[in-house]
Amino acid sequence: MARVGPHSSLVFSMMWSRAVALTVAGAFFLEVFDATVIVTAAPVMATELGVTADAVGIAITAYLCSVAALIPMSGWLAARFGGRRVFLFAVVLFAVASLACAASTSLWMLGSARVLQGVAGALMVPIGQLIVLASTPKPDLVRAIAYLTWPALVAPVIAPFVGGLITDLWGWHWIFLMNLPITAVLFFAGLRYLPREPIVGPDRLDKTGLAIAITGIVALVLGLQWLVDPTRWPIAAVLLPVAAGAVVWTVVRGRRVPGAILDFRAYRFPTYRLVNSAGTLYRACVLAAPFLIPLLYQAGFGWSAVQAGAVLLWLFVGNIAIKPFTTPILRAIGFRWMIGLSTAVVATSFVAFALLPEATPIVLTCLVMLVSGIARSIGFTGYLTIQFADVPQELMTGANTVASTFTQLAHGLGIAFAAASVAVIQFVSASGPEAAVRWSFVVLALVLLVSLVGVLRLPRDAGAHLRVPR
Repeated sequence: MARVGPHSSLVFSMMWSRAVALTVAGAFFLEVFDATVIVTAAPVMATELGVTADAVGIAITAYLCSVAALIPMSGWLAARFGGRRVFLFAVVLFAVASLACAASTSLWMLGSARVLQGVAGALMVPIGQLIVLASTPKPDLVRAIAYLTWPALVAPVIAPFVGGLITDLWGWHWIFLMNLPITAVLFFAGLRYLPREPIVGPDRLDKTGLAIAITGIVALVLGLQWLVDPTRWPIAAVLLPVAAGAVVWTVVRGRRVPGAILDFRAYRFPTYRLVNSAGTLYRACVLAAPFLIPLLYQAGFGWSAVQAGAVLLWLFVGNIAIKPFTTPILRAIGFRWMIGLSTAVVATSFVAFALLPEATPIVLTCLVMLVSGIARSIGFTGYLTIQFADVPQELMTGANTVASTFTQLAHGLGIAFAAASVAVIQFVSASGPEAAVRWSFVVLALVLLVSLVGVLRLPRDAGAHLRVPR
């Protein structure tokens, strides 16, 4: 049975709201930004906390695991307590957790606070996205998704640069303290703009499915994280098959059992299935680039973190510059060509990153970044806009929960896969870090080309009803 409020209809009144979309986009930005912001600050944090730089990675892993593991609960919580109420609670919890991170005096204090921060992110983002989807009519999805796309593109690109800059100027504690005014704005914006209408969802919690899903997600994240360290490969060799078995069990159960914690019934729609298969590969590869590019320029060319981060900002320029033109591009060529061409261009730019020598003029390097950023933005917009094109309203809560889970996994696993590929290539070929990073770009380009298989199978008229006239 679907849970609804006592005094309202089954679904939201369908009305496009820019304020709602911007509020949720701000929460999305904050969640993605905090996933990677401490990467460049890790050495300083390690020194002050009295641990090695590698050990600080637990703060990243703890955050990613808690976010990914608890997202499956978001649909049930939104239906049980109301989307607006849970969103506001999550924003407050994120602020409290950020304050606890800033006040941490040991690695375990920081790791525990990051887990709490991840719990807040797991509730804040998918529930906010569900509120947008539930209150936006299909013809307005293009505009709504445009607002929800930019955080995923911008946050991973600027986070390393901003994290390094803040650490150099004021100290690593301010990385977390800067979240407090942002969460205050989000809280009052949520109070002002988010609708109170109920959200359709399951009326009971699938505890068995939740336990299996959490086991699989945590095993997958940790397994890929520990592939970076050859001494932990035996543990990863156990965790990854466990993760694979849990994922298969969850998917099969989610397509057959009503009320499953992860509802895969929307997989019968080709557009939704594409985004949460090929689209997940695309997202993971694209989000791995902001990790590999600074690594290449810092470990390979000897640049500083700030220098590498500054060049990386040209990805951000490309992301933003093309935004006003994504809707006209969609009208002109449709989703299939839009996603396919952008994927091919991103893959080509990855090969270019692998081939550019150290003596490459900075102008040419920035141009490749710019083109890659433009293609990334177009592809993201295409995938995210078509994702819920054919999903009926009664399946939207379950479809959004699954999509949010895949999205978060792509954020964490993209970086984990890139780091693992560098470590494995170095171990197998006995090559230096620069060569390993270059070959990792080639691996990511090949994965992107594999994702094109799903795109080419998409019907030519897929999402045609979303291509509204000018």
